[in-house]
Amino acid sequence: MEVEVTSNTSKALALANILVNGIESLIFDCSCSDAYIDVEFSSLEDLLGSDINVNLSECEYRPDKYFELDYLVDYGLVNSVNVSLGSSGTNYRVLYDEAIKTTLKWAIPYMKLTSLKTRKSGIEYMLIVLRDGKAEVLEGEVDRVVIPEVNAVVTVHTHSTLCLPSTTDMKSLTNLLIDGGLGFGIVTPTCYLLIFRVGPFTEEDLITLKNLTTPRDLIVYPRKYLSNDLIVITGY
Repeated sequence: MEVEVTSNTSKALALANILVNGIESLIFDCSCSDAYIDVEFSSLEDLLGSDINVNLSECEYRPDKYFELDYLVDYGLVNSVNVSLGSSGTNYRVLYDEAIKTTLKWAIPYMKLTSLKTRKSGIEYMLIVLRDGKAEVLEGEVDRVVIPEVNAVVTVHTHSTLCLPSTTDMKSLTNLLIDGGLGFGIVTPTCYLLIFRVGPFTEEDLITLKNLTTPRDLIVYPRKYLSNDLIVITGY
């Protein structure tokens, strides 16, 4: 069973994902030191339908293509995208912080309510935000729900009692991050756990995830950096 739950919030998460991926592609391709978003915003939703101006700082080469940024217009998430050389605006990494805040504010409470059904029946559910901004809640099986083979931005799924990822969960997270997604969460009626990247997913991050000896290594409060660009956040 699938239930569509697309909203401006899910679209805003997709916007943030595409924007950071596109900017990081540009930074790498043009050998830049950093990048900035020259648009005023106080939340990710403020960027929906806007004209996005990206400034690349200290680049060896001028950009001649926009990489993933073109999808922002194709998916109708923004009005236009422009890339220039400069250092004015807000550092693009703020988008990672805003994506985590948005997930904590929207996806976690929504799925904590859904997890009440999991506690009764054992059937797990997953909220999945897709790259175009659409969002769905998928019904799995007893003690199991699997991410379909799609380019997901964020997923949050339910457990019945513990907010600890299984081996399968960690493999799904790794695949999501390799494919350019932001992260995932696990919720029960009494707790939640998030693992998000806050920068490009690197080989160091991949090794970090593989070297987690036990899921209990993720029991932290309220947050801990697993590596320079991987963070785990827990709460109740």
